[in-house]
Amino acid sequence: MKKYILLFIFAASFQTKADTYYLGADYMLSDIEISSESAKPTATFLRAGASNNNMAFEAQYLISSDDDNIYNLEFELEKSAALFFVMQSDVVKGFGLDISLGYAKNEMIVNSASEKLPTNYNYDGFAWGVAVHQQIPYIKNTQVRLAYQSLFKGDDVEISGVTLGLTYHF
Repeated sequence: MKKYILLFIFAASFQTKADTYYLGADYMLSDIEISSESAKPTATFLRAGASNNNMAFEAQYLISSDDDNIYNLEFELEKSAALFFVMQSDVVKGFGLDISLGYAKNEMIVNSASEKLPTNYNYDGFAWGVAVHQQIPYIKNTQVRLAYQSLFKGDDVEISGVTLGLTYHF
């Protein structure tokens, strides 16, 4: 708990010196791999961040919109919340690159015909991502963003995906 309080204080002090704030929404084609089998539910990411000198803190929240099957089991990435430190490149000819490192809390729901199977699983841990973005001509402060996100990797479970979305800078 002490780590979270220190991280919150650091993030709050960072925001007071931020030179830009941004909001984004991304559509995610997720990939949940369990013991060499793969489910591909879709989801929507909402992002908010504060940036200063090519560094940012970003909070993300995932809302699931679909589920997928493996072995007659339905897998749904119900929700995910993450906090990232984002290293941003300079924008050159409208293009930029972001590298994100952080922590994600993921909740996955598994449904089956069997009542013996637990239904909720939590996967929390290190998360990372890499994104390419391009400014949209004639729409000020708006970017298109294509990214790869790894929300969890451990044991026999990996949660990752490709996202496509829009970002607006204030």
